[in-house]
Amino acid sequence: MDYEVRTSTSEYRKPYIQVREYYYNMVKITPSEYSEKWGRRLKGSTEDVRRGVSAVTEAPGIKAAQKVAKMKANLIKSLEDGTWERRVASVSLQEWKDKTLKKGIGRISQGVDEASGKMQDFASEFFPHLEEGQRIVDAMPDITLEDSIARATAMMRHNAKFKRSK
Repeated sequence: MDYEVRTSTSEYRKPYIQVREYYYNMVKITPSEYSEKWGRRLKGSTEDVRRGVSAVTEAPGIKAAQKVAKMKANLIKSLEDGTWERRVASVSLQEWKDKTLKKGIGRISQGVDEASGKMQDFASEFFPHLEEGQRIVDAMPDITLEDSIARATAMMRHNAKFKRSK
């Protein structure tokens, strides 16, 4: 496997090292393996989720309410009648944290168990689409920076065309 190692520093960020693995075949697991791996890892991450929730300093609903223009295309009706803005701004930071920490995190494991079939169904549809995109990108030049940008853009455009059959 090929690796690229880059280092970076700036006055705004601490120095870091970035290692990027280049994969020649993106889909290396089956939909069943994907679903199992997703469930196993999510179940093991509840403490990280708990810490992440505790670290939030602004109410997510209030932050979301500031994105009216971005969401308007997909939520025209609820935005125009005020439903969306009223609902997302109705939860305080403390109420959100309390409910997430006391109720939500405890349900992650059960939710993973209940959703594993859906995750596998999704992967069964998406992985062939992803493989098709990879074949398209693999056939493109990959020598220059512009080639890399074109390949990334082609994959993004390909994935944007994905539609579930259900």
